Amino acid sequence: MTRFLISAIFSCILLLPGNMPVGAEKYPQHYFRSPVDFPISLAGSFGELRKNHFHSGIDIRTGGATGKPVYAVADGYVSRVFVNPAGFGKALYIAHPNGYTTVYGHLLRFNTAIGNWISRQQYQQETFALDIQVPQGLLKVKKGDVIALSGNSGASGGPHLHFEVRESASQEVINPLEFGFDVPDNTPPKITALKIYPFDAMAMVNYTDKALMLGVTGGGSNYSVKVPDSIHVSGNIYFGVETTDFSDNSGMKNGVPSVSLTIDNEVVYSHHLEKFAFANTRYVNSLLDYPLLIHSNRKIQRSYVAPNNKNDIYSKVKNRGIINFNDNRAHKVMYTVTDLWGNESRLVFWVKSHPPAGRRPENKIMHGVQMMHCTEDNHFARPDMILDIPKEALYEDLEFEYTSEEPLPGTYARLHRVHNEDTPLHVNCSLAIKPTSLPKDLADKAVIVSIEPGRKFYAKGGVWENGFLKTQVRDFGDYSIAVDTEPPSIRPVNVKPGKNVSRQVSIMLKISDNLSGIKSYRGMMNGRWILMDYDAKNNLLTYLIDEHMAKGKNSFHVVVSDAVGNQARYDASLVR
Repeated sequence: MTRFLISAIFSCILLLPGNMPVGAEKYPQHYFRSPVDFPISLAGSFGELRKNHFHSGIDIRTGGATGKPVYAVADGYVSRVFVNPAGFGKALYIAHPNGYTTVYGHLLRFNTAIGNWISRQQYQQETFALDIQVPQGLLKVKKGDVIALSGNSGASGGPHLHFEVRESASQEVINPLEFGFDVPDNTPPKITALKIYPFDAMAMVNYTDKALMLGVTGGGSNYSVKVPDSIHVSGNIYFGVETTDFSDNSGMKNGVPSVSLTIDNEVVYSHHLEKFAFANTRYVNSLLDYPLLIHSNRKIQRSYVAPNNKNDIYSKVKNRGIINFNDNRAHKVMYTVTDLWGNESRLVFWVKSHPPAGRRPENKIMHGVQMMHCTEDNHFARPDMILDIPKEALYEDLEFEYTSEEPLPGTYARLHRVHNEDTPLHVNCSLAIKPTSLPKDLADKAVIVSIEPGRKFYAKGGVWENGFLKTQVRDFGDYSIAVDTEPPSIRPVNVKPGKNVSRQVSIMLKISDNLSGIKSYRGMMNGRWILMDYDAKNNLLTYLIDEHMAKGKNSFHVVVSDAVGNQARYDASLVR
């Protein structure tokens, strides 16, 4: 009897809210085992704020190494296979009978059964890149099966395992830590900065029309701003906060899922990121102070919801987070930031409100060339440039700016300064540019390029339509037309014509292109297609020597094509 009571008490302690993620009662606890056999240490958290997207899973550190076993977290079957030079690289999707799908990304290789099936699909389709649905039940797995080895494939910035949990029906991603994975966290989030923004022409912060960025002081769970006196505000104001979280066994900066703002103890803004749909991930650009992000990599989360920000993470938001200060009183302002485990930190400060200080909005002078409304389709045209911005693209109304200049050296159209990089776009926009002096024999080699500082050209593609080169863009900036007449580069790494490769396990080539980018490649051995792994971030093609290479003399060649049809070829006679 005593043993039973002790056991029951211990079980209750384990289930106390302080030992469980906030909101964990919504999800099955401990149905999933860990995808690795060592303590989970995070290199990236769910919902972490990144340019153009919320991070859709957790990044599990693998000690800076590849080749660690990756385990199926529960019974199920492989439902999707993704293999790509970028993105998740090599990834598996496993559907489970409880209605969830788990995702394992940046893998080095798959287990034998899964790998052989994938290899057969690649040979049948003669392609390295795959994104295919797997017939239900064809590749079954049991909880604890080794399904792959961890790696660094795709767009990974270093060896780690990217792990996700999705609702199978909706494919919405959910914070994996909601499911009871053991990631100790008794550390409250850290608050590092505050920013106060005047919203319109009447608003003032410390008697200026400029936003005010302030450092904070404190630690543990309590912070204050680094100013001795109250901050003076007037008119329509909104606020922003910079905050990060840390788990107990990792020094990596992670995202904070919950932010709340109160004025005089009344909640005026809050958001909570527990799950999201991929269609909403780019709204992170509206949540963040976007110019500060791209220029300084600072991540101020604005407590302001733009008119065309349709993300569903917000609650208790009054007047889109805009507060009108027009009295002569001091107001207590408090940010509360909370991590998944309920650890809280607070930033408390005071603002002194005052009525408008004699300023009145003058007849506003349009600084741009056209007003664009975020809830409408927008069309802008000049004789040599046409831009179409759909109504889903802008988060708020925009005074669109545009100028053009003479062509830069190496370009064949005027330089079109299409607004500026400080304003994010949510969806693709159509951009068409007419060339000024493009020879007809170069038309099929032409691409629209974005021009970055230092006159670096980045190809954006393009097709011809009514004398214009037309493409889709998702960023404002400087654009023109350039041509790509150079074939891709192929550089052998560990082979040369006539080499005996019998002691090698692989053949490696470096491939690259000067402008339009690698579009395709094809490796052949003795006249037959062979599977070559493409690592885009390292410009590396790798063929793992297998039965497709015969004993004795072999004819090996690779053809690489860029996006405008330039080709390069490498040939070698190799001995095995």
